[in-house]
Amino acid sequence: MSFAIASLIVLVIVALILIPILVRVLGEAARRNPNRPGGEGRSEPDEEAQRRHSGPSRG
Repeated sequence: MSFAIASLIVLVIVALILIPILVRVLGEAARRNPNRPGGEGRSEPDEEAQRRHSGPSRG
């Protein structure tokens, strides 16, 4: 019985340490994701259209 209580206490301590670390790591990964709407890699539609049409003219 005491082994189960000790295991439960260790599990709670490990969870209290690991959950904030995982939240921080996953949050940082989400901020760096360029495919996320409004993410760092996303450009405005006007800028993207201008970039596509600003190449050399074919004529």
